[in-house]
Amino acid sequence: MIVVTPAAPVHVEEAVRVLVDAFRTDAVMSAFVRGDQEERERRLTHLLRVMVRNGLRHGVVDLARAEEDQTLLGVAVWMRPGQRGEGLLDHLRNAGSYLRAFGLRGLRRAAELEHVLHLARPAEAHWHLQAIGVHSAGRGLGVGSALLDARLSTVDRSPAYLEASTERSAALYARFGFTATGRIEGFPASARPIPMWRTGRDRDLAHQG
Repeated sequence: MIVVTPAAPVHVEEAVRVLVDAFRTDAVMSAFVRGDQEERERRLTHLLRVMVRNGLRHGVVDLARAEEDQTLLGVAVWMRPGQRGEGLLDHLRNAGSYLRAFGLRGLRRAAELEHVLHLARPAEAHWHLQAIGVHSAGRGLGVGSALLDARLSTVDRSPAYLEASTERSAALYARFGFTATGRIEGFPASARPIPMWRTGRDRDLAHQG
Protein backbone atom coordinates (compact mmCIF):
# COMPACT_ATOMS: atom_id res chain seq x y z
CA MET A 1 0.00 0.00 0.00
CA ILE A 2 1.17 3.54 -0.81
CA VAL A 3 0.79 6.27 1.82
CA VAL A 4 0.91 9.94 0.79
CA THR A 5 1.85 12.69 3.24
CA PRO A 6 2.98 16.33 2.86
CA ALA A 7 6.71 17.01 3.05
CA ALA A 8 8.56 19.26 5.48
CA PRO A 9 11.94 21.01 5.06
CA VAL A 10 13.69 18.03 6.65
CA HIS A 11 12.62 15.90 3.65
CA VAL A 12 14.17 18.08 0.93
CA GLU A 13 17.28 15.99 0.17
CA GLU A 14 15.35 12.73 0.28
CA ALA A 15 12.79 14.13 -2.17
CA VAL A 16 15.50 15.47 -4.47
CA ARG A 17 17.15 12.05 -4.75
CA VAL A 18 13.87 10.48 -5.85
CA LEU A 19 13.21 13.21 -8.42
CA VAL A 20 16.74 12.98 -9.85
CA ASP A 21 16.22 9.24 -10.37
CA ALA A 22 12.80 9.87 -11.94
CA PHE A 23 13.94 12.62 -14.33
CA ARG A 24 17.27 11.08 -15.31
CA THR A 25 16.07 10.33 -18.87
CA ASP A 26 13.13 12.73 -19.13
CA ALA A 27 13.14 14.43 -22.55
CA VAL A 28 11.70 17.77 -21.41
CA MET A 29 14.13 18.03 -18.50
CA SER A 30 16.95 17.17 -20.91
CA ALA A 31 16.13 20.33 -22.85
CA PHE A 32 16.97 22.31 -19.70
CA VAL A 33 19.84 20.29 -18.25
CA ARG A 34 22.54 18.86 -20.50
CA GLY A 35 25.83 17.02 -20.13
CA ASP A 36 27.05 13.46 -19.74
CA GLN A 37 25.30 11.22 -17.22
CA GLU A 38 27.41 12.20 -14.23
CA GLU A 39 27.32 15.92 -14.99
CA ARG A 40 23.62 15.83 -15.80
CA GLU A 41 22.73 14.19 -12.49
CA ARG A 42 24.80 16.76 -10.63
CA ARG A 43 23.06 19.60 -12.46
CA LEU A 44 19.64 18.00 -11.96
CA THR A 45 20.29 17.84 -8.22
CA HIS A 46 20.82 21.60 -8.04
CA LEU A 47 17.74 22.37 -10.14
CA LEU A 48 15.39 19.95 -8.40
CA ARG A 49 16.53 21.12 -4.98
CA VAL A 50 15.37 24.62 -5.92
CA MET A 51 12.08 23.20 -7.20
CA VAL A 52 11.36 21.28 -3.99
CA ARG A 53 12.26 24.23 -1.76
CA ASN A 54 10.08 26.57 -3.82
CA GLY A 55 7.27 24.04 -3.58
CA LEU A 56 7.51 24.03 0.21
CA ARG A 57 7.62 27.82 0.24
CA HIS A 58 4.86 28.56 -2.28
CA GLY A 59 2.78 25.41 -2.50
CA VAL A 60 2.94 21.86 -1.24
CA VAL A 61 5.21 18.86 -1.77
CA ASP A 62 3.65 15.42 -1.41
CA LEU A 63 5.62 12.27 -0.57
CA ALA A 64 4.51 8.73 -1.46
CA ARG A 65 5.97 5.99 0.71
CA ALA A 66 5.62 2.22 0.88
CA GLU A 67 3.56 1.56 4.00
CA GLU A 68 5.62 -1.50 4.97
CA ASP A 69 9.07 0.08 5.27
CA GLN A 70 8.45 3.82 4.65
CA THR A 71 10.71 3.82 1.58
CA LEU A 72 10.15 7.05 -0.38
CA LEU A 73 8.97 6.07 -3.86
CA GLY A 74 7.45 9.22 -5.33
CA VAL A 75 7.29 12.99 -5.03
CA ALA A 76 4.87 15.61 -6.37
CA VAL A 77 5.53 19.36 -6.27
CA TRP A 78 2.47 21.61 -6.51
CA MET A 79 2.36 25.41 -6.67
CA ARG A 80 -0.72 27.03 -5.17
CA PRO A 81 -3.13 29.25 -7.20
CA GLY A 82 -1.82 32.73 -7.89
CA GLN A 83 1.82 31.66 -7.77
CA ARG A 84 3.12 32.30 -11.29
CA GLY A 85 6.86 32.09 -10.89
CA GLU A 86 9.55 33.29 -8.56
CA GLY A 87 9.64 36.72 -7.02
CA LEU A 88 12.78 38.83 -6.81
CA LEU A 89 13.80 37.38 -3.45
CA ASP A 90 13.51 33.83 -4.77
CA HIS A 91 15.56 34.71 -7.86
CA LEU A 92 18.31 36.15 -5.70
CA ARG A 93 18.17 33.24 -3.25
CA ASN A 94 18.39 30.65 -6.05
CA ALA A 95 20.84 32.39 -8.40
CA GLY A 96 23.81 30.24 -7.38
CA SER A 97 21.86 27.02 -7.75
CA TYR A 98 20.66 27.99 -11.23
CA LEU A 99 24.21 28.78 -12.28
CA ARG A 100 25.37 25.36 -11.07
CA ALA A 101 22.44 23.66 -12.78
CA PHE A 102 22.71 25.32 -16.20
CA GLY A 103 26.19 26.78 -16.39
CA LEU A 104 26.83 30.21 -17.86
CA ARG A 105 26.15 29.12 -21.43
CA GLY A 106 22.95 27.28 -20.52
CA LEU A 107 21.33 30.03 -18.42
CA ARG A 108 19.91 31.91 -21.39
CA ARG A 109 18.51 28.76 -23.02
CA ALA A 110 16.90 27.67 -19.73
CA ALA A 111 15.39 31.13 -19.20
CA GLU A 112 13.93 31.10 -22.72
CA LEU A 113 12.37 27.66 -22.21
CA GLU A 114 10.94 28.66 -18.84
CA HIS A 115 9.44 31.77 -20.47
CA VAL A 116 7.79 29.59 -23.11
CA LEU A 117 6.26 27.42 -20.39
CA HIS A 118 5.12 30.50 -18.48
CA LEU A 119 3.33 31.92 -21.52
CA ALA A 120 1.50 28.63 -22.10
CA ARG A 121 0.00 28.54 -18.63
CA PRO A 122 -3.67 29.61 -18.34
CA ALA A 123 -4.37 33.06 -16.93
CA GLU A 124 -7.04 31.70 -14.58
CA ALA A 125 -5.82 30.94 -11.05
CA HIS A 126 -4.99 27.24 -10.71
CA TRP A 127 -2.95 24.63 -8.91
CA HIS A 128 0.14 23.84 -10.96
CA LEU A 129 1.69 20.40 -10.84
CA GLN A 130 5.26 21.53 -11.38
CA ALA A 131 6.84 18.09 -11.05
CA ILE A 132 5.85 14.54 -10.27
CA GLY A 133 8.34 11.70 -10.24
CA VAL A 134 8.43 8.05 -9.26
CA HIS A 135 11.65 6.30 -8.29
CA SER A 136 12.61 3.35 -10.48
CA ALA A 137 12.01 1.06 -7.47
CA GLY A 138 8.37 2.18 -7.32
CA ARG A 139 7.30 1.99 -10.94
CA GLY A 140 4.29 -0.17 -11.64
CA LEU A 141 3.04 0.10 -8.04
CA GLY A 142 0.51 2.88 -8.56
CA VAL A 143 2.69 5.53 -6.93
CA GLY A 144 1.92 8.26 -9.48
CA SER A 145 -1.81 7.58 -9.23
CA ALA A 146 -1.65 7.72 -5.43
CA LEU A 147 0.11 11.10 -5.53
CA LEU A 148 -2.41 12.55 -7.98
CA ASP A 149 -5.44 11.19 -6.15
CA ALA A 150 -4.26 12.45 -2.76
CA ARG A 151 -3.77 16.07 -3.83
CA LEU A 152 -6.59 16.38 -6.35
CA SER A 153 -9.08 15.10 -3.80
CA THR A 154 -8.21 18.05 -1.53
CA VAL A 155 -8.16 20.77 -4.23
CA ASP A 156 -11.05 19.43 -6.28
CA ARG A 157 -12.93 22.75 -6.39
CA SER A 158 -9.96 24.54 -8.00
CA PRO A 159 -8.70 24.19 -11.58
CA ALA A 160 -5.37 22.43 -12.03
CA TYR A 161 -2.73 22.52 -14.75
CA LEU A 162 0.35 20.52 -15.72
CA GLU A 163 2.71 19.82 -18.59
CA ALA A 164 3.04 16.14 -19.51
CA SER A 165 6.39 15.13 -20.98
CA THR A 166 5.19 11.98 -22.78
CA GLU A 167 2.01 10.57 -24.32
CA ARG A 168 2.13 7.81 -21.71
CA SER A 169 2.11 10.24 -18.79
CA ALA A 170 -0.60 12.29 -20.53
CA ALA A 171 -2.78 9.17 -20.62
CA LEU A 172 -2.38 8.81 -16.84
CA TYR A 173 -3.32 12.44 -16.24
CA ALA A 174 -6.34 12.08 -18.52
CA ARG A 175 -7.69 9.41 -16.18
CA PHE A 176 -7.73 12.08 -13.47
CA GLY A 177 -9.73 14.56 -15.53
CA PHE A 178 -6.95 16.49 -17.30
CA THR A 179 -7.48 17.38 -20.95
CA ALA A 180 -4.61 17.98 -23.38
CA THR A 181 -4.72 21.35 -25.13
CA GLY A 182 -2.00 20.84 -27.75
CA ARG A 183 1.79 21.00 -27.67
CA ILE A 184 4.11 23.73 -26.41
CA GLU A 185 6.36 25.05 -29.15
CA GLY A 186 9.89 26.30 -28.56
CA PHE A 187 11.26 22.94 -27.40
CA PRO A 188 13.08 20.33 -29.49
CA ALA A 189 10.63 18.31 -31.59
CA SER A 190 11.16 15.20 -29.44
CA ALA A 191 10.59 17.06 -26.18
CA ARG A 192 7.57 19.30 -26.64
CA PRO A 193 5.50 19.31 -23.44
CA ILE A 194 1.78 18.57 -23.55
CA PRO A 195 -0.20 21.22 -21.61
CA MET A 196 -3.17 19.74 -19.75
CA TRP A 197 -6.03 21.46 -17.92
CA ARG A 198 -8.51 20.19 -15.33
CA THR A 199 -11.55 22.27 -14.44
CA GLY A 200 -12.68 22.64 -10.86
CA ARG A 201 -15.48 20.50 -9.50
CA ASP A 202 -17.95 23.40 -9.12
CA ARG A 203 -17.59 24.28 -12.81
CA ASP A 204 -18.07 20.64 -13.83
CA LEU A 205 -21.25 20.44 -11.76
CA ALA A 206 -22.54 23.68 -13.26
CA HIS A 207 -22.06 22.30 -16.78
CA GLN A 208 -23.83 19.09 -15.83
CA GLY A 209 -26.79 21.07 -14.49
